[in-house]
Amino acid sequence: MGMTIQQAIAEAILAEKTAENLYRGLQSNFSTEPQVASFWNLFATEEASHIEWLKNLSGRLSKNNLDKLVDTQTQDLIYQVRLLSSEKLLSGIHDLADAFEAVNDLENGETNAVFRFLIDNFEVDNNIRDFVMAQLTTHISRLSTNLPLEYRNIMSRQAIKAL
Repeated sequence: MGMTIQQAIAEAILAEKTAENLYRGLQSNFSTEPQVASFWNLFATEEASHIEWLKNLSGRLSKNNLDKLVDTQTQDLIYQVRLLSSEKLLSGIHDLADAFEAVNDLENGETNAVFRFLIDNFEVDNNIRDFVMAQLTTHISRLSTNLPLEYRNIMSRQAIKAL
């Protein structure tokens, strides 16, 4: 049997929690660098707002919509997202360069593909859809634009070790 929209939203919430936990872990792992810790805190806070949007969306959809099946491609993406673990991701991070790479992969991967699918297909309020899409786009671009200037090159990121 296929996966319903309600199940897809529940999975998306879990994925956003995984991302939030990753960012909280990075905040802790780089707590000796206040600018970097603050940078990761911003991402964690935004993930929490994504969770709230998903919960709100679920509450606004009709039972008929919630019971609809997602397409096979989206279901496959969701199965990939299930494999994500903040603990596993954090265990592979030894310096800020590792963190930057892991987050770049996460933010440009399956998690956001599922999130975008839900926005594109089920957010009926155009103002909310535009706001959430703009927030998501900004969220992803912040990875390169909000990182403190002194950490924007690979050598400086490699020099900052995780705790």
